[in-house]
Amino acid sequence: MTSAPGLVFDSVEKSYGSSRTAVKALTRFSLTVAEGEFVAVLGPSGCGKSTALRVAAGLEPLDSGAVSVAGESPARLIREGGLGVAFQDNALLPWLTVAANIELPYRLTGRPVDRGRVAELIALVGLSDFAASRPSQLSGGMRQRVSIARSLVLSPRVLLLDEPFGALDAVTRHRLNTELARILDAERSTTLLVTHSVEEAVFLADRVVVMTGRPGRVKLETSIPFGRGRTKEIQTSGAFLAIVAELTAALDADDADVAA
Repeated sequence: MTSAPGLVFDSVEKSYGSSRTAVKALTRFSLTVAEGEFVAVLGPSGCGKSTALRVAAGLEPLDSGAVSVAGESPARLIREGGLGVAFQDNALLPWLTVAANIELPYRLTGRPVDRGRVAELIALVGLSDFAASRPSQLSGGMRQRVSIARSLVLSPRVLLLDEPFGALDAVTRHRLNTELARILDAERSTTLLVTHSVEEAVFLADRVVVMTGRPGRVKLETSIPFGRGRTKEIQTSGAFLAIVAELTAALDADDADVAA
């Protein structure tokens, strides 16, 4: 990618706990996501991939290194409404309707609500008939679609997704992957996705990054040779299956060959 960086991790170090019991989550973690690029991050459980996303979202302080999001600090971009985040826990407010949940970022940033934009996103995620419904009236997949719409409502420059479909059954997850590809193709935000699913990463991303075990750093980067607008049929192609096999092998391989 030759465009300007949308998200940069520069030699990030992050530990949890006191000095005597500290657990190092990330070490020398460096990654650049170009503006408009979709990068998926894979890695074994506990490798620090969600920590990297939380650092980018300004939810965790760094021990050392630096993170810039669209050329700004995460905190500044959040204040400007330029950063969208969606987690596995959809975090919808149960007393608000679908429309009101999606409007929430306007209210939190003190902006007038653009109801046309809200309606556009409700239609984009296929929930026009449920705008007045509350989360308890929706399926798990529908709630995640609301969460995605809310993360996009301010047209963020950077979108961070932490296992947004991780709690869903396989059939629903595959269907929502197709919908997410369509939605993000329309929005074109710089996107970082953390996932445990190799197939999900290959289906959605322009590039896939594999992390080492804890403490996490980049082990392998693979460009995905498929254009945007992918359909589920691509998942049975030989090229798709070969990339999935390559990345699965990288996840299973010993980390000793990563440069010290």
